[in-house]
Amino acid sequence: MYFLYSILLFLFLLFSGPYFLFRMITKGKYKKGLKQRLGLTPPRYTGAGLISKVKSKDIIWIHAVSVGEVIAASPIVDAIRKRFPKYSFLISTVTDTGQDMARKTVSDPKEIIYFPLDFRWIVNKALKSIKPKLFIMVETELWPNFIREAKRRKIPLAIVNGRISPGSYKGYRTIKPFLKRVLFNIDLFCMQSELDEKRIISLGAPKERVHVTGNVKFDGLQTEVSDKERLAEELRISSQDLVLVAGSTHSGEEEIILDIYQKAREEYPNLRLILAPRHPERIPEVESLCKNRNLSYIRRSQLSNIQPPKASRAKGGDQGSRIKIILLDTIGELAKVYSLATIVFVGGSLVPVGGHNILEPATLGKVPLFGPYMHNFVESARLLIEGKGGIQARDREELLENILDLLKNPEKKEKTGKSAQEIVKKHQGAAERTVELIGKLWE
Repeated sequence: MYFLYSILLFLFLLFSGPYFLFRMITKGKYKKGLKQRLGLTPPRYTGAGLISKVKSKDIIWIHAVSVGEVIAASPIVDAIRKRFPKYSFLISTVTDTGQDMARKTVSDPKEIIYFPLDFRWIVNKALKSIKPKLFIMVETELWPNFIREAKRRKIPLAIVNGRISPGSYKGYRTIKPFLKRVLFNIDLFCMQSELDEKRIISLGAPKERVHVTGNVKFDGLQTEVSDKERLAEELRISSQDLVLVAGSTHSGEEEIILDIYQKAREEYPNLRLILAPRHPERIPEVESLCKNRNLSYIRRSQLSNIQPPKASRAKGGDQGSRIKIILLDTIGELAKVYSLATIVFVGGSLVPVGGHNILEPATLGKVPLFGPYMHNFVESARLLIEGKGGIQARDREELLENILDLLKNPEKKEKTGKSAQEIVKKHQGAAERTVELIGKLWE
């Protein structure tokens, strides 16, 4: 089965190679970390590459595929370091945005690399160089060859903050006989919910190794933003402005948000919009949507190029303050931007993507509004809805109604926001529970 998997992986890369090459040449994607993905020496090192950096160290290797997983990894790193201070951390990601987020959120990693392609000769070279004392996968990212080779080297393996979405569960069930062999090599499963626990066990994970520890994203959230005033000044947000923040939006959602924004502004002309697409490379597409509606906008990264706010106040406002829509084209800033929001919408939920992290605004006392498609964040949505700390809209009409209702009733908005914040506080502690179980792997 492993041989067949490797053949299929090879064929996939062979036939998709022209596409990746085209994207690499035209967009610059996949170019970063290419040598690391192939198991070759990173360009900024000489000689033995990573070996010179991590040899003879007590290294824990944590793999977090992209931004969301890196955010989840951060409190795990902090909790392990607090209990086992002798260990250093190597973080691997698959995406460029994951790399950027790791540099911003993970405290003092020994190294941040791109995860190697899942071929035996490549992963063996990486494992031989790094020699981790423990390998941790965040949120059920499974690479069969890597897992098997790590097990052969007697490296303990753990899944933390594990979850299995309905789509993944359906796909995994089609390869259950093979997946069971993969899961048997993993020593510890720390799952977010009882539903995730049941799913991973039904797919073949040994029951005695599976535990429900909760969602570590409750632990890694910012409860306050220290530089809020500076951020507001940079974004040209005044105390008189109402701010609608639409975070992690996808194709098909920006059109809805822009239409809703235009309608809401008819009643609230001082309403500003900060629109943050999930994938920053889609900014040109969103700009076209604004142009088609004759809406003025500016990219967040361009605000620093216009007249500074202090100098412009005496002149009745600068260009940035007159433009009502800001497109957030930076990485790792959305959680802070939520702190400026009057109203928050979390994307990936009006289209069948499965939602995104609704806990980030909740921990700041903001009411997260989201659509009907939350199948990747079922537990978070359930907790906030049942605790009256979040609002789910069935469609664009209901979303507009909810936004207008909160704008008209600030007391209701404040009460709901406080409920959201209390729910987050109540469910913290998953990182500590996870590290308690990880410690037993070394006993």
